[in-house]
Amino acid sequence: MKRLMLVSLLALWPLGADAGIEAMKNLQKPEQGKVAVLSFGGEGGREFMLDGVPFQIRSGEIHPQRVPRQHWRHRIRAAKAMGLNTIAFYTFWNALERPDGSWDFSGRNDIAAFIDMCQEEGMWVLFRPGPYVCGEWDLGGLPTYLLKDDETRLRYTGNAQFMEAQTRYLEKMAEIAIPRLSKNGGPILMMQLENEYGSYKSEHDEMAYIEWLKNFWEKKGAGPFYLSEGSSPHHLRFVPKGVAVGLDPADNAWQMQTALRVAPGVPVFSSETYPGWLRHWGEGNWTPSRNALNSVRWYMKDGVSFNLFVLHGGTSFGLTAGANTNPDGTNFQPDLTSYDYGAPIGENGNLTREYFEYRDIIKAALPDAAKLPDPVQPVAMEVPAFTPRKVCAFHELQAPHRKGKYEHPMTLESLGQNQGIAIYNTKLPAGPAATLHCTPQDFALVYVDDQFIGTMDRRLNQRSIDLPERRKDAVLKVVVDTFGHVNFSKFMEKDRKGLIGKVSLGDKPLTGWRVSTIDLEKFHPRRAARARGTEKGAYYRADVELQNPSDTFLDMKDWQKGYVWVNGHLLGRYWNEGPQERLYCPGELLKNGSNVIEILDMHMTTDTPPAISGKKERNMEVRKYTKSLNNQW
Repeated sequence: MKRLMLVSLLALWPLGADAGIEAMKNLQKPEQGKVAVLSFGGEGGREFMLDGVPFQIRSGEIHPQRVPRQHWRHRIRAAKAMGLNTIAFYTFWNALERPDGSWDFSGRNDIAAFIDMCQEEGMWVLFRPGPYVCGEWDLGGLPTYLLKDDETRLRYTGNAQFMEAQTRYLEKMAEIAIPRLSKNGGPILMMQLENEYGSYKSEHDEMAYIEWLKNFWEKKGAGPFYLSEGSSPHHLRFVPKGVAVGLDPADNAWQMQTALRVAPGVPVFSSETYPGWLRHWGEGNWTPSRNALNSVRWYMKDGVSFNLFVLHGGTSFGLTAGANTNPDGTNFQPDLTSYDYGAPIGENGNLTREYFEYRDIIKAALPDAAKLPDPVQPVAMEVPAFTPRKVCAFHELQAPHRKGKYEHPMTLESLGQNQGIAIYNTKLPAGPAATLHCTPQDFALVYVDDQFIGTMDRRLNQRSIDLPERRKDAVLKVVVDTFGHVNFSKFMEKDRKGLIGKVSLGDKPLTGWRVSTIDLEKFHPRRAARARGTEKGAYYRADVELQNPSDTFLDMKDWQKGYVWVNGHLLGRYWNEGPQERLYCPGELLKNGSNVIEILDMHMTTDTPPAISGKKERNMEVRKYTKSLNNQW
């Protein structure tokens, strides 16, 4: 019965076998300075046409800002060797614009160089500039200065500050993109206007916002466009006329037919087919999806265009990993530092078993003239075990970057800082044992007179903790360690870091707070005077001699929760909650001779910490099964 239903649904799909075969025969590649025009044509305008000939977009998603620049070409060539002809990628606004309003297009942020490299390797580009992109990235790519106002509204024409900031960003993107459109001799075939706006579900959703973006790019001379959305009519309600529909995902012809009814006269394709899925702290390890292999078989049989999200995930270096919640803010789920995703090309570029399965499926369907190059596995190294030395306890660090006195606790955003650590102190009156009520976002360590009381974890919705009797006035200290901002759904607008709102002891408010913050991306620790107490956390350092270094994974399985810097570069977070135990360290961050490894562990206090070694591979043991949701939340 299911087989008959599938055949019946496939019969509804308007791109017939002949058109699909013709689309796969079009092997045209971008050439520097040569004009190529992507248009919508064929029966009912439902086919992609490249220079008037049917064309199948076979794309893989690679985010250059998550990949060491020295490895860009390897990843692009691996996509080409798999039989793909296009690279899709997001740009992350908040990694490009600095807090002072300047712009950084160096290193992994050199978007123009990545696009040019795609063209050099004969690959087309689907350009996805946002401004909102999701991507399991901090605040979905939006800068957190937009959250300084507690009443902010994002992705909304009625917010003048947001629209002004967005325009400033898009002007920068236009400078990069317009000269590189295929109709101007570059590799960019098509641009995504926005990302899954139909899933935002805020009280101020509006077609006017998407139309504003379309009008902005049309004035710049861009086009054609597509919009990535879920596959239901509700998700597709913001697709403007004349804009192609990308489905996240398109697993079957029924989803395609739904989109064609909602948006007639334009192509429909799978803009995000999921070979794996994202992972949060405390879940199981990455698991490739076998369903995506079946989807690609269908795409190649009928010539359907598609984009594998992601082909290669890479790493959310530093503090760039995002988080998920329910729309009401419950069920907080911070993302791992690794963005491996269970993708065909692993975190350090390793080509998986699934990579070769996809390659075989695609290669078998392409014409003989499509000669695929041989793929190349990357190089990695082992690093012998080394033991860092303890420099000082956390409370001995003289590292705060901001200090101030306030009536009520201040959020990091209101203080102009994105994430990091916030330390809150206030007077605690003498009295009997009582319950402290507060909202720490995201993980807090609580002390009374430097004596450790316990932790509060936002994932567990912990908003209270019992404090002991105090025979005299004491000092309450709350150390808040943050995760990334929520990157999906309307709760993005409300997500703040630090102590949120008012704090009370029983029913009595606590006021008069001293607040200091540590910006972990500008971490220059110095040792202050020693203090006594049972406070958690310590700062460690190692000097490691290396010769001819290459990529490695620092194995942190015996450590607890914290951050690692290599030669001053913040790799990201580790946590013994798992599933990730090893932090990817690109060879480009290492050097011949002495390398400085720094660790700030928020819980460890020992003078003799565990040894750390470098491994060639990430840890992939499953331990705890976690379903790949395939965007079916």
